[in-house]
Amino acid sequence: MKRVLVTGGAGFIGSHLCERLLARGDEVLCVDNFFTSRRRNIAHLFGNPGFEFMRHDITWPLYVEVDRIYNLACPASPVHYQFDPVQTTKTNVHGAINMLGLAKRLKVRILQASTSEVYGDPAQHPQTESYWGNVNPIGPRACYDSETEILTEDGWVPFPSLRQDTAVATLTEAGEIEYHVPDEVISYPYIGELLRFANSKYDFTVTPNHRMYVRSKTGKLRFLRADEDRHWPAWKVPTGADFRGGEIEWFELGPPPRDAKVQVDRIRMDDWLEFLGYYISEGCVHVRQRVREVNGRDYDVRDFNVLIAQAEGDSRDRMIACLDRLGFKFFTSDDHQLRICSKQLAEILAPFGKAGDKYIPRDFLGLSRRQSMILLDALILGDGSRRGDGVCYWTKSGRLADDVQELALRCGYAASKSLTPGRDIYRVNLRPPVEANLVEPERIRYAGKVYCVDVKNHVICVRRHGRAAFCGNCYDEGKRCAETLFFDYHRQHNLEIRVIRIFNTYGPRMHPNDGRVVSNFIVQALKGEPITLYGTGSQTRSFCYVDDLVTGMIAMMDQDELVGPVNLGNPGEFTILELATMVKELTSSKSEIVFQPLPQDDPVRRRPDITLAKTTFGWEPTIPLRDGLVRTVAFFRELLAAG
Repeated sequence: MKRVLVTGGAGFIGSHLCERLLARGDEVLCVDNFFTSRRRNIAHLFGNPGFEFMRHDITWPLYVEVDRIYNLACPASPVHYQFDPVQTTKTNVHGAINMLGLAKRLKVRILQASTSEVYGDPAQHPQTESYWGNVNPIGPRACYDSETEILTEDGWVPFPSLRQDTAVATLTEAGEIEYHVPDEVISYPYIGELLRFANSKYDFTVTPNHRMYVRSKTGKLRFLRADEDRHWPAWKVPTGADFRGGEIEWFELGPPPRDAKVQVDRIRMDDWLEFLGYYISEGCVHVRQRVREVNGRDYDVRDFNVLIAQAEGDSRDRMIACLDRLGFKFFTSDDHQLRICSKQLAEILAPFGKAGDKYIPRDFLGLSRRQSMILLDALILGDGSRRGDGVCYWTKSGRLADDVQELALRCGYAASKSLTPGRDIYRVNLRPPVEANLVEPERIRYAGKVYCVDVKNHVICVRRHGRAAFCGNCYDEGKRCAETLFFDYHRQHNLEIRVIRIFNTYGPRMHPNDGRVVSNFIVQALKGEPITLYGTGSQTRSFCYVDDLVTGMIAMMDQDELVGPVNLGNPGEFTILELATMVKELTSSKSEIVFQPLPQDDPVRRRPDITLAKTTFGWEPTIPLRDGLVRTVAFFRELLAAG
């Protein structure tokens, strides 16, 4: 019998580990601060004479006497560890140092529960322990100031307003844009020095350890820390990218009014985009109310007019040619207006509002470059001017200026937005996407929150003061740092360590709001809500039941041959659609499986190679996914019934 310390013992995995150790006769000291765990996970253990609980934060030293240490203390799911990223890093690093110090003093064996996240975005499938991962660690979290915005599937969003579930624009090595939901959204208080790289084409204000994404004179793209001693004008930053989108053949207007003299069900999308560009720049809806006498009776009548200010010359001819193709009757007037009398069209266009309220609907900001160019050219014909390779667009609407800047990026331009001094007019400057030379950074004092995301591809599109360009993102390196500390103590102090890397695990006592796919699907199914999938659901994942994982953890701790790291997970792969279908069946749910139309998250594929665990201490999972889901569904059913 041993006295065993389990940090994070009230968590999902930790509580199951405490149970198993007690069942085999060990005494257990469970330490937890309930940062993300729950007392109910261990409530049934308090009557066991071999169980002791201590509420403690391991970022502070702990003085106890034990024979073994399992270090599981750390928020595990993105929803939890993004809530307070500074505390997450403290738990991983300071907590590891404190637990290693305790193990060194007591001369006892210690196991570190690391994670498959250390492999980053793996290029190797399945991942073996010898694989170093596909990451570029930079130490403490590197972030932007509070005035920086990020380009998302919903347009430009200030970092302080960014939601965890919003997909952001990321840049691939091939220069293409992909939208991905961040693994983590980071924000924390910061007092100190920031570095500002700014000119008319970009504006980055970042922490000194931030990763600048730059191209050298030799043409190679790489990441450099912002505080490196470099001749920065020799390095360039990307200001444009290749956005991909789909082609749509028709724009559906919906059923026309029954009394409409001209009824149009749909318009070719190319023609609609051109017309929409003219309308957004130069158009408005006017409804004239009047009284009309018919057979001696007065009737209130409303005339619906769509008006577009007409230019002279070639511009006027292009607008008229476009209106001819739409199928609606229109009239020209001496006051330089084109007038379409159509209630159907007026009702579609009225929500665009007046000049200061105009915008581009999101449906038209995901099209191919060819169709995007049709819309952009029509906008410029209305309220823009060209000079050489550059274009200026003018508008009273700040929202429209944001949309035009995004549209220009999608069309292959570099673009910046500004407010004209002394006038309530926004200007969007478009230029060829030539990479811009950096300037030497300005050092500024800052006190406030800083922000970033941890997302696939690691390069994001950001904007500050209207100037858009591409720069690096943040990595969560806490677990990697903890692993490094464990092996340093092993080499320097001959400390007995064991390191495991945990892959996707599920089972009873998962938190219902932890953001993981298994808990999400089960809760949605039991509540009768739509089961939401991103993309086609063909992405594959591996799921290990918690009992199998705990068996592997104890076996790893007890064996004397291997230090680690060792992968613990289930190598079986299932598509997300297969998982959703199985959950729906096991819950007898009538929930609909919904495929989200938003840009695909394309989560990282991680599948463990467990050959080392099998050959060294004979461990492999034994509980099939269906059996594990039956037990997990029963847990969530009881949890939801209890409120």
